[in-house]
Amino acid sequence: MILVSVLAAAHAAITLEAPPVLGEETVVVVLDAEGHPRAGQTVRVVHRRGLAAQREFAVGITDGRGRVRWTPQMAGLARVRAGEEPLDVRIDWTLEPTSIPLLLGLLSLGGLAAFGYGVGVGARRP
Repeated sequence: MILVSVLAAAHAAITLEAPPVLGEETVVVVLDAEGHPRAGQTVRVVHRRGLAAQREFAVGITDGRGRVRWTPQMAGLARVRAGEEPLDVRIDWTLEPTSIPLLLGLLSLGGLAAFGYGVGVGARRP
């Protein structure tokens, strides 16, 4: 019975308060098998796991509520670890809100220019 309790306490559950986005802070929460906060857990992130360019970063140590703040510095697939417990996540890219309308505007202008050129060239043919 004691061994089962020790083994159950050794496993942690890792969750994120918000999906990870490049450059935006999120909170990693580490709980034990019973849902209680795990204070003092070292949280690490491994980017590009299994590749030659693999990088591992220490995020920090959980506080009394089992939480640590994390700002992803690389986009793509990563593994968040607290002790031996892993959580695979996808870190999304950020895109400035003004860049989308700007890109759409430039594409529209290019399309109008191509259409105008085609109409102009077609009108000159005998």
